[in-house]
Amino acid sequence: MTRFSLAFFLGFLFCSSTPVQAFQSDRLDSLEKVYEDRSLLDSVRFRALQEMTFSLIFSDGERAKEKIKEGLSAAEKSFGKTRIYFELLQNLGIYYDVNQQTDSSFEIFSQILEESKQNGWLSLQERSLNNLGMNSLNSSKYRNAIEYFSSALELSKQNPTTKEADWVKYISNMGLANQELELFDQAITYHLEALAIREKIQDPNGIAISSANLGICYKLMGEEDKAIVYYQKAIDNAKAAGNKVLYHRVHDNLGSLYIGRKEYDKGIAMLKIALDTSDGFSLDPKMELSIVSNSSAAHVDLGQLDQALGFANRGMEILKEHPDLVNYSLTLNYALAKIYFRKGDFEKGNAYLEEYQKINREVFNAENAKLLTDLQVQYDLEKKENQIALQNAELQEKNAVLQRNYFAFAALGFLLLLAIVTFFYYQNRNKRKQELLVKDRELKVKEAYIQASLESQEQERRRMAQDLHDGFGQYISALRLYVSQLKSDQAKEELKTELVSRTDSVLDEMSKEISNVVYDLMPATLIRFGLISALEDLAGRINASEKAKLEISPTGIPKRMDELVEINLFRICQEWINNVLKYSGAKNIQLNLSGQEGKIRLSLLDDGRGFDPAVFIHSKRNGWKNINTRAGLLNAQLELYTSPGIQGTELLIQFPYSQRIN
Repeated sequence: MTRFSLAFFLGFLFCSSTPVQAFQSDRLDSLEKVYEDRSLLDSVRFRALQEMTFSLIFSDGERAKEKIKEGLSAAEKSFGKTRIYFELLQNLGIYYDVNQQTDSSFEIFSQILEESKQNGWLSLQERSLNNLGMNSLNSSKYRNAIEYFSSALELSKQNPTTKEADWVKYISNMGLANQELELFDQAITYHLEALAIREKIQDPNGIAISSANLGICYKLMGEEDKAIVYYQKAIDNAKAAGNKVLYHRVHDNLGSLYIGRKEYDKGIAMLKIALDTSDGFSLDPKMELSIVSNSSAAHVDLGQLDQALGFANRGMEILKEHPDLVNYSLTLNYALAKIYFRKGDFEKGNAYLEEYQKINREVFNAENAKLLTDLQVQYDLEKKENQIALQNAELQEKNAVLQRNYFAFAALGFLLLLAIVTFFYYQNRNKRKQELLVKDRELKVKEAYIQASLESQEQERRRMAQDLHDGFGQYISALRLYVSQLKSDQAKEELKTELVSRTDSVLDEMSKEISNVVYDLMPATLIRFGLISALEDLAGRINASEKAKLEISPTGIPKRMDELVEINLFRICQEWINNVLKYSGAKNIQLNLSGQEGKIRLSLLDDGRGFDPAVFIHSKRNGWKNINTRAGLLNAQLELYTSPGIQGTELLIQFPYSQRIN
């Protein structure tokens, strides 16, 4: 998604030559009848067509486009390319901008601006400047947007007959520009000023726009209660104005906000309304993708996996038809990863998680580039203001020769101070931005660790089930056979004695098998006596098997550590040593565990065959994933020293640790 969901407002803030009334069918029918009445003046008929098509842009875009082109052809045939023609052409540009065809709309608005300047059509020139500003805003050209809005506002105020209601749109648009530049306090000031004017003139469409803008600003500032109030106000007024695009979009954003607050019933209700097209509104692919992605995420959190998958599959169908929307599929891919992990399909879960991480990296890089562009725009704007201030100072210096040096030094000092303040401001702001981005990525990495840990637990459960089934199944079958023979009256005493002996042997084997399974599940020594005792027990078992010799060397390690630390360290050692015994052919393994200066250091060395660490790290096997996941849970730094053709391998793990008092 774009950084501030500006799709909320594409086209909403364009002005019209006539008031924008509620989108009611009787009003549109009345306007269409005026246009079809050939007895009326052409100027009256085409004004009615202009107002009707402007309203239709936001409720029935295709019909609006058809009517506009029909009217343009008729107007050109009747009286050529006069002002009436260009007033109607303006609506075609608005249609293209609302539907994100910004190049086409820019060309139309530029053409109208030039015609307006040549013919002295000041009001149309003013509206063309505003439309070009909105077009630049939608294209992330914020400096151009501010220049267009400022020119439109200045031109409007020069007209003695204009009122606040005539230039309120420019104030609102200046708020949007500041909003995109993350100057939220200034943006809110503009939006509140615009809202007050629109409430005074009772303009429900304008009230909906300003309220939605305020909702976005407060949400991004973390003031969610205020955001909810303004979102609801936007919904009520969008409904009254018949602005279906805004009505559905705000429901999506409000639903997303509620879900973020864990208020799932409210969130799902909002998303359901956003997705409901029974009012005749057609969802554009980007809006529909956002709604179904948010719906899928909500149902995943509620554990309703089938419903979540239904919405997710709908989102994937949209992506197939519109692959250019892939950067807006972060929420969808993360929801799919969660769905398949919880369904036990770890291959698909990992695939969607990797896709999520890939898109996240691309969006992260794009947002960084955009952030640098925004900072440059802000700097250029302040630089322009400083140049104006300097020119005014030079004019004042001409009034008195005695004050020339004073003003020169004052201007120089001001510029130096401003440069210093600006430098530190942007340096601190950029640093804060980077810190927030890093924290966000750290949270996502931790979520991935949790998912990997869950996957590891599920694999361990499957392995335990398989061991129990394979190990005990044959013993139980043998016992049943022996018992059935013992119960037989035909069995001889000598055979019964032999059967009892065999039964006793089978029970001994089952006891050993149970002991091994329990040890794999959670060694009793680890729970009762701690990590060192458990490692020594592990060494005893390995040394008794004569497969290899394992030596344990603890130094400075407390008798007991936190349970999570002990369990994860033991499992890392157990997993790594098993890999060494299976694949390296090592005869000697040295385990060094030391603690000093608030750090724990674990070193596992063996004299086995070396290997390419890249092949091992990128392997799809679960052993390395389990080790890496457990190291991540300890915030540990993990290093692997080995290479093919060289004897010996070392796994080194270090992490900070301070003993907690229980």
